[in-house]
Amino acid sequence: MAQRRAGNTVKVSVSLAKEDVAALKRHAKYAHAGNLSAAFGDAARWIRQQEARRRLIDKLGGPSLTAESAAAIDAEQAGAVRKKARRGHAA
Repeated sequence: MAQRRAGNTVKVSVSLAKEDVAALKRHAKYAHAGNLSAAFGDAARWIRQQEARRRLIDKLGGPSLTAESAAAIDAEQAGAVRKKARRGHAA
């Protein structure tokens, strides 16, 4: 069970895959001088942001991007699609 901590924190015990712990430790070392709690905080913040995005999309009426459009955007961002040159009339 979670133990109440001083301030605004709660102590929890979790079991994670070794690869996930290694990734969190790398992030903690790079971004937080080794503070693993701060790395978990970053992960939790990312999850909250994703939840907020989903709530906003739902509030706006749901997703409007089709799978085909998403694939086209991904391909363009990856540089796989060249934009067509516009043909204009001579002025």
